[in-house]
Amino acid sequence: MECVNGVVQVRPEIARVEDYIPGESLEAFSERTGVPVERLIKLNSNESPYPPSPRVAQALGSFTQYNLYPDPDGHALIADLAAYTGAAPGHLVLSSGSNELITKLWSVFLSPGESVLTCTPTFSLYTTATTLAHGELIGVPRTRDYALDVPALLAALRTDTKLIVLCSPNNPSGNLATRGEVEALLETGRIVVVDEAYIEFAGADALADSPMALVGRYPNLVVLRTLSKWAGLAGLRLGYGAFPTWLVPHVRKLQLPFEVNLAAHIAAHETLADLSYLRQRITELVAERERLFALLAAQPFLRVYPSRGNFLLAEITDARLAVAELRARMESAGILLRYFRTPDLARHFRITVGTPVHTDALATVLGNIAAQLGVLAPETVSANA
Repeated sequence: MECVNGVVQVRPEIARVEDYIPGESLEAFSERTGVPVERLIKLNSNESPYPPSPRVAQALGSFTQYNLYPDPDGHALIADLAAYTGAAPGHLVLSSGSNELITKLWSVFLSPGESVLTCTPTFSLYTTATTLAHGELIGVPRTRDYALDVPALLAALRTDTKLIVLCSPNNPSGNLATRGEVEALLETGRIVVVDEAYIEFAGADALADSPMALVGRYPNLVVLRTLSKWAGLAGLRLGYGAFPTWLVPHVRKLQLPFEVNLAAHIAAHETLADLSYLRQRITELVAERERLFALLAAQPFLRVYPSRGNFLLAEITDARLAVAELRARMESAGILLRYFRTPDLARHFRITVGTPVHTDALATVLGNIAAQLGVLAPETVSANA
């Protein structure tokens, strides 16, 4: 037991963990910059810019039994999700956000020194979860356009590799993993985890091709989803996963009682009862994503990558423009974007798709940067385009 000045120290692997830094909150940004909260445009955490279904607020306001615990097995909500996803209820597990399922799944499988395989760059929580489980993350670089490199993934497999994790659409690049790619990795016998936090923004073709339909066929496939993004419920933390039935009880062993709060149960039920409303919001956001893509693609100093999520990844290609300068200009206008610390994304930033008003504000800042660089400023992309 290690002590310093007579005090027991934290585990060494915890001390080594690099903090997962989420997108800065409006309150923290306002305090740091002095820009009033009401002037801020939050495009850094892939949240929906729209509130949940109106049914959610109505149901939460009229409910009177918050003094009681929710159903610990979530039977009613699991039935709703089974109808929504097509997965059998026995495969589904609820969680307080899909991130919780990631950390629990890693704990179920990883012994000290064993490895997790993924394609980088991707969601940084996979690294944190692996470190917390005493494991090692093997990151296989994606192609130049951030597509999966399945042959390289297969070549990187080790005898101690327990998990292969794919984010689809990938955060931050927006690429989809095809069903064929997933099936090729399933043939390795490892547990393949497909994190579909953004799948609702990818279109009907992607939903039809989702490996969710394969969960009952493969004993080593897990698919994770959330209501945080498309349903506007990020603040209520409701995620779920589809697991092979043999794995369900092992994951649930690690969950605390009543992990999903009662308000999240109610909100998710009302959301799934109002899909036409939410699908219209998704349609609006996808249209705005294409408008935002056109705006970014028109900037001579940027390269933007196609995305099937509710975000876009852009790279600063003009050496005269530092990331710090772009960030300063965005922040002075009250615009929060996502920036990165890793070398492979050092000159990149990610933009959450917002409303047409948000895109207009971005266009103004980008136009000012173009003028400063002396490059041809593109015409404003109309919200009606």
